Amino acid sequence: MTILDRYIGRTVFFGTLTALAVLLALYIFMTYIGELQKVGQGQYTALRALQFTLLTLPRWSGDLFPMAALIGSLMGLGTLASNSELTVMRAAGISVMRITWAVMKVALLMMVAVVLIGEGLASHAEQYAYKLRASAMGKHVSVNTGSGLWIREGNSYINARTVYSNTHLGGVYLYEFDEAKRPLTLTFAPEAIYEEGGWLLKESAQTRFGEPRITTRREGETLWQGILDPGLIDVVAVEPEGLSSRELLRYIAYLEANGLDSARYWVAFWSKLASPLATGAMMLLAIPFIFGSMRSATMGSRLLTGTLIGIGFYLFNRGLGQLGIVYSIPPFLSATLPTICAILVTSYMLRRIRN
Repeated sequence: MTILDRYIGRTVFFGTLTALAVLLALYIFMTYIGELQKVGQGQYTALRALQFTLLTLPRWSGDLFPMAALIGSLMGLGTLASNSELTVMRAAGISVMRITWAVMKVALLMMVAVVLIGEGLASHAEQYAYKLRASAMGKHVSVNTGSGLWIREGNSYINARTVYSNTHLGGVYLYEFDEAKRPLTLTFAPEAIYEEGGWLLKESAQTRFGEPRITTRREGETLWQGILDPGLIDVVAVEPEGLSSRELLRYIAYLEANGLDSARYWVAFWSKLASPLATGAMMLLAIPFIFGSMRSATMGSRLLTGTLIGIGFYLFNRGLGQLGIVYSIPPFLSATLPTICAILVTSYMLRRIRN
């Protein structure tokens, strides 16, 4: 890497970090204000609300990276243009494609950073944040229901009214049905502990629905082994966007094996794969604006344009994903179409200024 590459790359890199810091600061402010409304429930304090907000930052860093990449690239390259440094480079025989390659090297670095954040730090921090908040508020972790955690395994349904942790459940109901969907048994345990590869149901009682009568008997401590494990509980307690690709594939396999709808999780999976490409496309999109239609524009105009395009891309990306779920659009298409459009537009505009 030459001195010129390092200079251009460093300018774009710090511009992107500055833009990301500003966007995350706005996110912290808005999210924290929303979390303050929950303060007072159980032991959920203002400090806990701040901890929850900060723990969700890694996920939002990945979501906001494409927008920050575009704004930061416009800031960095715009500064070079305002100081006539790009003009001097062009006069010295440096082509636009040569400058584009310098930006592309930083884009590749940013793309790797997005993958590392999304696949490592973000997933663990997000899960810990939700468990921390649920524990402080003394509430159960739910999956969009008002009656706790629901899991289906074949013809069995497991309901845990309270999730104390991923290895400790309270108010556990195990419903078993036959192939005709007639109830066979209902097992209840006020408490379940995960150990030795299964769930130890304490003080359990089982009701059998037979012909011609229904019988109930106390089982005491029984060991139930099924697909439900601590890792799966961590997955279902967090929004799909906060999971890693590996966790998403694991839960998708579980849903499809039990005939459940997995569209939302497929959209989140394909969106994760497309996010690094979107970041690179947004960074390179700044090149045509600096050397093209906005060559003589002020820094304020460039930032406004970059912000509007970034927000538009973010809304288009999130909105199309939700529409895809509602209208049964193939998840791959609804999740990747905004990124594909960004790549095509960037490629077209770069070809127009190539020399």
